[in-house]
Amino acid sequence: MTTVVLGLDGGCFELIQPWIDDGVLPNFAALTEEGVAEDMQSCLPPVTCPNWQCYATGTNPGKLGVFWWEAVDRDAQKIENRSAAGDFDGTHYWRLIDGSTAVINLPTSYPPSELNGIHIAGGPGAEQSGYTYPAELETELREQYDYAVHPEKMSLLSRDAPDNPCIDEIYDLIDMRFDVLEDELSTGNYETIHVTVFYLNVLQHFYWDWNMVKQAWERIDKRVGNLVENEELDNLFVMSDHGSNEITTTFRINTWLEENGYLHTHSGISDYLHRLGITKERIRPVLAKIGVEWWARRLLPERVQMYLPDEEGSVNKSAKEDVIDWEQSTAIASGQGPVYLLVDDPAEREQLANELMEALSGITDNQGQPVFDEVLSGDDVYTGEHLDDGPDIVLNQAPGVHIEGKVGSDSVFGSPSKWRGENKDTGMFIAHGSDIDGDADLADMHILDIAPTLLHLHGEDIPRQMDGEPRTELFLPESEPDKRAVAYTDSIAQEARRTETPDQDVTGRLEDLGYME
Repeated sequence: MTTVVLGLDGGCFELIQPWIDDGVLPNFAALTEEGVAEDMQSCLPPVTCPNWQCYATGTNPGKLGVFWWEAVDRDAQKIENRSAAGDFDGTHYWRLIDGSTAVINLPTSYPPSELNGIHIAGGPGAEQSGYTYPAELETELREQYDYAVHPEKMSLLSRDAPDNPCIDEIYDLIDMRFDVLEDELSTGNYETIHVTVFYLNVLQHFYWDWNMVKQAWERIDKRVGNLVENEELDNLFVMSDHGSNEITTTFRINTWLEENGYLHTHSGISDYLHRLGITKERIRPVLAKIGVEWWARRLLPERVQMYLPDEEGSVNKSAKEDVIDWEQSTAIASGQGPVYLLVDDPAEREQLANELMEALSGITDNQGQPVFDEVLSGDDVYTGEHLDDGPDIVLNQAPGVHIEGKVGSDSVFGSPSKWRGENKDTGMFIAHGSDIDGDADLADMHILDIAPTLLHLHGEDIPRQMDGEPRTELFLPESEPDKRAVAYTDSIAQEARRTETPDQDVTGRLEDLGYME
């Protein structure tokens, strides 16, 4: 049996259903009519990091130890990137399946780990090399497919530049992923194959439902048609790490915290650069146009680069860490949802959490619409050994809202500036194949359910460590996985991952994508 899992970053029916109805995506139409198609809940916050790892391990961020692209270390008063493979605990489900696996472009899996098969890591990271296992596969990929992990012109991508050359690069990356997938599938060597199309969601972030996004989906639809016709394919799962929706307003959580006395800041290098008119918006386009931006990033320490403020004087990540008055502040937030309390005493911390949650729950935008669907305690969202390292409060963005995490803005609310589309907590799930019951009802499908479902499909025991449930109602009555009883195991080895990550310009890459505003 060969199962392919096609991961479409940010894929959702909210965006593509009109195109399906108009006949623009005929192969997706066939998949949804013949198979099972449902909305699927993501882990909060609904972001690439950590949701691809949540899917691959079947465990929530409290067990993974990663909650967003950055982590706030309260004791060390540091803000650090957390997106390398070695940052995550947990074991990928394909390691528990008796057979070879091909993993292609899984985000946050760089550097690649050893496995029974091949691993082509996705970003961030891998700007230069070292993104494959076995190592010699990298040369083969470049020679056969001109393979790349990232587009070279990413820093030029802009919501106001629909003719940007980076768009064609992204189309090429989409085709590369499918070229490798089809060739590996045709060998008949694999029990499971996973492939992620990541830069699809980058297009959606910058352009939402514009024509260049529709063209990307049309390209994917054509390749899905080829995939279904491949004789080596038995079952196809199509899924996303989260969904997407159009942004109508931005909410600057750290500005709100500062205005309400929870966050205190002081002047730093970024303030002086802003007074001199040295900002990201003025410097980076000039460097990019003359082709030296990435050279400048490699030569300058990441920390120095992050001191560049935006036009409003706002900063993020390393510079944010330096302008925070850690002794006076009681709360700090990241973008897209996590809020960390900087209070040691447990009783005081609980009181502060309740106070903040009540205040945040009542916030509305300038049109009187709620800013958050939910304001939740971290204890209610996460479980696991890393719970104490995670956020105390999790803000689930309301439709159309983008939470910015930068520090230094003058106003709490703003209009979309870099992105047109933002993540939401419902992605997509489609199952189609010889073992799939097209009439199955998969209500309340969760991203954590995929790993245990795949393990059961392939006749393996499910570790009790996993947080999801095997969705056995997915399988045809009297099929082999339907007749077989679900089996569990208490024994699961931690996956050994490389803990030393080569020095890569991860922050610059994330900033180009819009995550580090």
